[in-house]
Amino acid sequence: MPTGQLFVWLLIVGVTMLFAALSSAAVVRIGVDGRTFTLPSIVWVNTVVLLASSATLGIVQWRVRKRRFTGSIPIGLLWLTVALGGLFAGGQLLAWQELVARGLGLARMPAADFFYVLTAAHGLHLLGGMIALVALVAVRKRPLLFQRRLAPTALYWHFLTVVWVGLLVLLLSR
Repeated sequence: MPTGQLFVWLLIVGVTMLFAALSSAAVVRIGVDGRTFTLPSIVWVNTVVLLASSATLGIVQWRVRKRRFTGSIPIGLLWLTVALGGLFAGGQLLAWQELVARGLGLARMPAADFFYVLTAAHGLHLLGGMIALVALVAVRKRPLLFQRRLAPTALYWHFLTVVWVGLLVLLLSR
Protein backbone atom coordinates (compact mmCIF):
# COMPACT_ATOMS: atom_id res chain seq x y z
CA MET A 1 0.00 0.00 0.00
CA PRO A 2 1.42 3.40 -0.96
CA THR A 3 2.42 5.65 1.94
CA GLY A 4 -0.17 8.30 1.09
CA GLN A 5 -2.96 5.74 1.12
CA LEU A 6 -1.77 4.34 4.46
CA PHE A 7 -1.60 7.83 5.96
CA VAL A 8 -5.15 8.61 4.88
CA TRP A 9 -6.46 5.33 6.30
CA LEU A 10 -4.80 6.13 9.64
CA LEU A 11 -6.27 9.63 9.47
CA ILE A 12 -9.70 8.14 8.78
CA VAL A 13 -9.39 5.90 11.83
CA GLY A 14 -8.56 8.89 14.03
CA VAL A 15 -11.30 11.09 12.58
CA THR A 16 -13.81 8.25 12.95
CA MET A 17 -12.87 7.94 16.62
CA LEU A 18 -13.33 11.69 17.10
CA PHE A 19 -16.77 11.73 15.51
CA ALA A 20 -17.79 8.54 17.32
CA ALA A 21 -16.87 10.15 20.65
CA LEU A 22 -18.67 13.40 19.82
CA SER A 23 -21.71 11.51 18.53
CA SER A 24 -21.99 9.30 21.60
CA ALA A 25 -21.66 12.35 23.85
CA ALA A 26 -24.40 14.05 21.84
CA VAL A 27 -26.73 11.06 22.12
CA VAL A 28 -26.28 10.85 25.89
CA ARG A 29 -26.51 14.58 26.58
CA ILE A 30 -29.43 15.25 24.27
CA GLY A 31 -31.18 12.19 25.67
CA VAL A 32 -30.87 13.58 29.20
CA ASP A 33 -32.10 17.03 28.16
CA GLY A 34 -34.83 15.79 25.86
CA ARG A 35 -35.28 19.08 23.97
CA THR A 36 -34.80 19.15 20.22
CA PHE A 37 -35.03 21.65 17.38
CA THR A 38 -35.76 21.58 13.68
CA LEU A 39 -32.67 21.57 11.52
CA PRO A 40 -32.26 24.64 9.32
CA SER A 41 -33.59 23.93 5.82
CA ILE A 42 -30.26 24.95 4.26
CA VAL A 43 -28.82 21.72 5.70
CA TRP A 44 -30.61 19.78 2.95
CA VAL A 45 -29.21 22.01 0.22
CA ASN A 46 -25.76 21.67 1.80
CA THR A 47 -26.08 17.90 1.75
CA VAL A 48 -26.89 17.90 -1.97
CA VAL A 49 -23.93 20.23 -2.60
CA LEU A 50 -21.54 17.95 -0.70
CA LEU A 51 -22.85 14.86 -2.51
CA ALA A 52 -22.35 16.71 -5.81
CA SER A 53 -18.76 17.54 -4.84
CA SER A 54 -18.10 13.89 -4.14
CA ALA A 55 -19.62 13.02 -7.53
CA THR A 56 -17.42 15.52 -9.39
CA LEU A 57 -14.34 14.10 -7.71
CA GLY A 58 -15.53 10.60 -8.59
CA ILE A 59 -15.75 11.66 -12.24
CA VAL A 60 -12.17 12.95 -12.06
CA GLN A 61 -11.07 9.61 -10.64
CA TRP A 62 -12.93 7.70 -13.35
CA ARG A 63 -11.52 9.87 -16.15
CA VAL A 64 -7.97 9.54 -14.84
CA ARG A 65 -8.34 5.79 -14.33
CA LYS A 66 -9.79 5.28 -17.83
CA ARG A 67 -7.59 7.98 -19.34
CA ARG A 68 -10.75 9.70 -20.58
CA PHE A 69 -9.37 13.21 -20.76
CA THR A 70 -7.89 15.02 -23.70
CA GLY A 71 -4.28 15.80 -23.03
CA SER A 72 -4.67 17.32 -19.62
CA ILE A 73 -6.04 16.24 -16.30
CA PRO A 74 -9.66 17.41 -15.72
CA ILE A 75 -8.65 20.33 -13.50
CA GLY A 76 -11.94 22.15 -14.04
CA LEU A 77 -13.76 19.35 -12.23
CA LEU A 78 -11.26 19.50 -9.38
CA TRP A 79 -11.84 23.23 -9.02
CA LEU A 80 -15.58 22.56 -9.12
CA THR A 81 -15.13 20.06 -6.28
CA VAL A 82 -13.25 22.70 -4.25
CA ALA A 83 -15.90 25.32 -5.04
CA LEU A 84 -18.71 22.97 -4.00
CA GLY A 85 -16.81 22.25 -0.76
CA GLY A 86 -16.60 26.00 -0.14
CA LEU A 87 -20.30 26.38 -0.94
CA PHE A 88 -21.09 23.62 1.56
CA ALA A 89 -19.02 25.35 4.26
CA GLY A 90 -20.69 28.68 3.52
CA GLY A 91 -24.07 27.00 3.70
CA GLN A 92 -23.20 25.60 7.11
CA LEU A 93 -22.42 29.12 8.30
CA LEU A 94 -25.87 30.15 7.06
CA ALA A 95 -27.35 27.27 9.07
CA TRP A 96 -25.58 28.64 12.15
CA GLN A 97 -26.94 32.11 11.44
CA GLU A 98 -30.46 30.72 11.16
CA LEU A 99 -30.13 28.97 14.51
CA VAL A 100 -28.85 32.15 16.16
CA ALA A 101 -31.75 34.09 14.63
CA ARG A 102 -34.11 31.52 16.20
CA GLY A 103 -32.53 32.19 19.60
CA LEU A 104 -30.52 28.96 19.56
CA GLY A 105 -27.02 30.33 20.05
CA LEU A 106 -24.39 28.50 22.04
CA ALA A 107 -25.31 27.33 25.56
CA ARG A 108 -29.06 27.58 24.88
CA MET A 109 -29.85 23.92 24.29
CA PRO A 110 -27.61 20.81 24.21
CA ALA A 111 -29.02 19.65 20.86
CA ALA A 112 -28.13 22.97 19.22
CA ASP A 113 -24.74 23.03 20.96
CA PHE A 114 -23.89 19.63 19.53
CA PHE A 115 -25.06 20.78 16.09
CA TYR A 116 -22.47 23.58 16.31
CA VAL A 117 -19.72 21.28 17.60
CA LEU A 118 -20.33 18.50 15.08
CA THR A 119 -20.66 20.81 12.09
CA ALA A 120 -17.60 22.83 13.16
CA ALA A 121 -15.50 19.67 13.51
CA HIS A 122 -16.72 18.45 10.14
CA GLY A 123 -16.07 21.88 8.60
CA LEU A 124 -12.48 21.93 9.83
CA HIS A 125 -11.85 18.51 8.35
CA LEU A 126 -13.53 19.62 5.13
CA LEU A 127 -11.18 22.61 5.01
CA GLY A 128 -8.26 20.18 5.24
CA GLY A 129 -9.74 18.22 2.35
CA MET A 130 -10.08 21.40 0.30
CA ILE A 131 -6.43 22.22 0.95
CA ALA A 132 -5.49 18.72 -0.22
CA LEU A 133 -7.56 19.22 -3.39
CA VAL A 134 -5.84 22.53 -4.11
CA ALA A 135 -2.46 20.84 -3.54
CA LEU A 136 -3.58 18.22 -6.06
CA VAL A 137 -4.31 20.94 -8.61
CA ALA A 138 -0.84 22.35 -7.95
CA VAL A 139 0.83 19.12 -9.13
CA ARG A 140 -1.34 18.71 -12.23
CA LYS A 141 1.62 19.19 -14.58
CA ARG A 142 3.31 16.15 -13.04
CA PRO A 143 0.91 13.35 -14.07
CA LEU A 144 2.57 10.54 -12.10
CA LEU A 145 2.60 12.55 -8.88
CA PHE A 146 -0.96 13.69 -9.57
CA GLN A 147 -2.16 10.12 -10.02
CA ARG A 148 -0.34 8.99 -6.88
CA ARG A 149 -1.99 11.74 -4.80
CA LEU A 150 -5.46 11.53 -6.35
CA ALA A 151 -6.53 8.27 -4.68
CA PRO A 152 -5.71 9.26 -1.07
CA THR A 153 -7.17 12.74 -1.51
CA ALA A 154 -10.35 11.37 -3.04
CA LEU A 155 -10.63 8.70 -0.34
CA TYR A 156 -10.52 11.38 2.34
CA TRP A 157 -13.04 13.60 0.52
CA HIS A 158 -15.49 10.74 0.00
CA PHE A 159 -15.02 9.77 3.65
CA LEU A 160 -16.00 13.30 4.72
CA THR A 161 -19.16 12.98 2.64
CA VAL A 162 -20.03 9.72 4.40
CA VAL A 163 -19.29 11.33 7.78
CA TRP A 164 -21.67 14.19 6.94
CA VAL A 165 -24.46 11.78 6.00
CA GLY A 166 -23.86 9.93 9.28
CA LEU A 167 -23.98 13.17 11.24
CA LEU A 168 -27.17 14.16 9.48
CA VAL A 169 -28.78 10.84 10.43
CA LEU A 170 -27.66 11.37 14.03
CA LEU A 171 -29.01 14.91 14.13
CA LEU A 172 -32.33 13.80 12.66
CA SER A 173 -32.74 10.90 15.06
CA ARG A 174 -32.17 12.84 18.26
